[in-house]
Amino acid sequence: MRELRDLLRRNRDFAALFWAMVISLAGDWFAFVAVSGLVTEVTGRPSLAAFIYAANALPVFFLAPIAGVLADRLDRRRVLIAADLARVPVALGLCAAAAWGSATLAIACSIGLALLSTFFDPVAAAALPNLVDERDLPLAQAASNGVWGAMLLVGAGLGGLIAATLGRQAAFVINAGSFVLSALLVARITRPLQEARRSLGPAERAGLRASLTELLVFVRERPLVGALMSSKPGVGVANGIVGLLPGVALGRFGAGDAGTGLLLGARGLGALLGPLAAARVRPWLRPGRSILLVCGGSMLLYSLTYALLPLAPTLASAAVLVLVAHLGGGAQWSLSTYGLQLVSPDEIRGRILSVDYGLATLAIGLSAIGAGVGTEWIGPDRTIWVMTTLGVLYALTWSWWTRRSRVDEPPPELLKRSASGPATPG
Repeated sequence: MRELRDLLRRNRDFAALFWAMVISLAGDWFAFVAVSGLVTEVTGRPSLAAFIYAANALPVFFLAPIAGVLADRLDRRRVLIAADLARVPVALGLCAAAAWGSATLAIACSIGLALLSTFFDPVAAAALPNLVDERDLPLAQAASNGVWGAMLLVGAGLGGLIAATLGRQAAFVINAGSFVLSALLVARITRPLQEARRSLGPAERAGLRASLTELLVFVRERPLVGALMSSKPGVGVANGIVGLLPGVALGRFGAGDAGTGLLLGARGLGALLGPLAAARVRPWLRPGRSILLVCGGSMLLYSLTYALLPLAPTLASAAVLVLVAHLGGGAQWSLSTYGLQLVSPDEIRGRILSVDYGLATLAIGLSAIGAGVGTEWIGPDRTIWVMTTLGVLYALTWSWWTRRSRVDEPPPELLKRSASGPATPG
């Protein structure tokens, strides 16, 4: 933590982006608790949680390529500000949903917020290597990934408290205000968030299709990039289990909202500690086979730990399992993103990280649908075992494939170009 405080003091531009992410994600979790309570109260169907989870994730897959192209063509700072400001009226739409008691409007607004986040989260990740020096990138990247878990841990708890004491509309207004504050912070960034472009390439002049074709050619010629981009779905295929946690807390342990908060808090703590653990081992890892090996082990840790969840005798033991599972998931997400930041040239990094984000959300969305359908057909315990089996099979197959394919260390000149410090203005 001392190193992070020093970095935030030394680098005001990174600090502005970091706190923008903190404030925005805190607002997201404030709204998440209130939306979940509203939809459950209006419909009387707690099983909708998994399907709402899917509805928030799946549409992101279709917008991710467009967001990536914009991140590589346009000023990334302006893209981030526009994404924040566009989310304000959508977030305020949740106030109307609460006033009218409309679950449909609440779900629609939630989907809209998820879609607009596609133009913020991966764009911020693509910009990060341009804001910090090479020596600070591992710490900055781990801190940025850890923010998600920290805000889940803190924001969800505060969101529940705010919704219970001040009402759900207060939580929705705070969420809308968080996007305004985030936009103001991003506007303070003075360093360029991408390298200067000498001229537009043929793909950029030709349009979206040619830009994505250029991306596919780049990935095909660099197996390491393809391996890193295909690693997040290894956790995503079993991630639908998260949508079942409220049912586990209530149905298995009779713990109600307090039990749900404990399990979600354990998830957030694991997602916070995972990137920090990954940052500790990064000095001994190169962005080739060593990172892939740890990513494969993290996938296995996630699924194997969740496979024990139906056997947990107490709520506390279930929370420990959830924490350990997301420790592996958080480490895998952080390391694969860090690897892509290192080996991706700036002019294509936005597309790579956006498609990477889209593939992850596709896997999460399909997994959430499977979790919802499976629970209705065969019950939650068997559904968890089916999903974790798929996760283990994916991890083993992916690890075998990456060991047999031409996944070599990237050339030094690519590492220097991708992970160097930001270009100075003028």
